[in-house]
Amino acid sequence: MNKTLTKKQNQVLEFIKEYTLKNLKPPTVREICKKFNIKSTNAVYSILKALEKKGYIQKPDSKARNIIINNFKINSTQNDFVEIPIISNFNAKNPFAMFTNLNGTLKLDPKIFHSTSSSFAVEVTDDGMHKIGIFKGDIAIINQKSNPKNGSVIFAVAGNEGLIRYFKNENGEINLIPSSRSYETLKFKEGDENLWIGGEVSFIIRKLSH
Repeated sequence: MNKTLTKKQNQVLEFIKEYTLKNLKPPTVREICKKFNIKSTNAVYSILKALEKKGYIQKPDSKARNIIINNFKINSTQNDFVEIPIISNFNAKNPFAMFTNLNGTLKLDPKIFHSTSSSFAVEVTDDGMHKIGIFKGDIAIINQKSNPKNGSVIFAVAGNEGLIRYFKNENGEINLIPSSRSYETLKFKEGDENLWIGGEVSFIIRKLSH
């Protein structure tokens, strides 16, 4: 039977659960330090050791992300999954057609991702945003929004090309700005039929192998 936790031990345990649900991996000791503004990693190790001793977690090896929460499941039942359409054929002049010729659907646990009815998914087509951790081949979840905020990371269709870029609208000129200098900033006038703003990027899924 698990023993009673102190307030700090319970806070750390709840953070580990929340982080694991959101990121599909446990936090590192330094991430726990940062969350609770703890300067000493030894203090966090002491908390984790207490949680392990009381039967709440396991730390089977010395790797950075080695916290296993006892009796804790990430996945929900199949019926609880949120289904997101995946689009892959891009057409700025006829955006509605993109949603009639889908490339399948993506199923996500609602505990990890809170979808809206207008969310959709795309595969990232280039490394234009690699400096902020978005890479070619990643899956981006988009919340549809026709008027995103300046500086937000968006999905847009330029002609027949789907792009993840920073958004900037200044004096009627829309700029699609990459994080990498290897890619050019694309500029459009408001109302250009060759540009469709799909919405803001809300979630990235990384493929570990291809």
